[in-house]
Amino acid sequence: MKSVKASLELVFQSVNFHYALRRSYINLSKTKPMFLLCMFQKAEADMEYMEQRLKLDYLTNAPENDAREENPVKLLENLSAIKARHAALCTQVQEIAAEQKQSMDSIRAHLDTTVQLVQQLQQTADIEVPPLTETEQESADSLGLSVNLNTAEVPTSVQPPAQEQPRCSRGGEFEELSEATLEEVPRSVRSSVTLVDLNAFYRQLHEHFSLRKHCGALSLQKMKQMNMKVSEAKLKTLQHLSLIELDKKGHVRLLI
Repeated sequence: MKSVKASLELVFQSVNFHYALRRSYINLSKTKPMFLLCMFQKAEADMEYMEQRLKLDYLTNAPENDAREENPVKLLENLSAIKARHAALCTQVQEIAAEQKQSMDSIRAHLDTTVQLVQQLQQTADIEVPPLTETEQESADSLGLSVNLNTAEVPTSVQPPAQEQPRCSRGGEFEELSEATLEEVPRSVRSSVTLVDLNAFYRQLHEHFSLRKHCGALSLQKMKQMNMKVSEAKLKTLQHLSLIELDKKGHVRLLI
């Protein structure tokens, strides 16, 4: 390495001498052109000699000192290879990002179509769709989907198919429940239900099923939409008195 440093010092001296000759060219070109030409030729010869000397020193000293990484030529070659590899990786990343975006767009489109189908089904059938969970809502928000699953827009006039409806009689006149009838229901069932509130709710059910000739079972959501004063205690009380029928889904049908 000492020879390399010495060679570098000679190169720097030769370069400085070369630039000094260029600065003095204006003054000497008119008086001693041949002398100046010889000096430039000598400087160029020195530069070529130093270049060959440096290459030889690197080639001979690198294996002995195990310092091949200090060879500028090898470093430049490695740098070029690294740049090429980096460019290839950047291209792959861009391709992966494009494919990921395409996949997300496809998933978003299919989910949007599914949500619309569910909403249409909900509007054409008397079914209750449970609200989204917190995880499902976060997923919908991240995909930019507007999910509005509720039964508020279900028309009250929509009824199940005729073949699925039981025949209902037109029934008689409404008869209010008495205090004695209410007392027959255990306190654990009727809770704090009053006779006035129970009769008001019972009248609403009677008018819906008997006077309006509706035979389909009423869901809890639908009764709330019809502004019925419904509660779990009232439903259990009327069921205990065998005035209504509750199915497994909690739908109500009046027993007339």
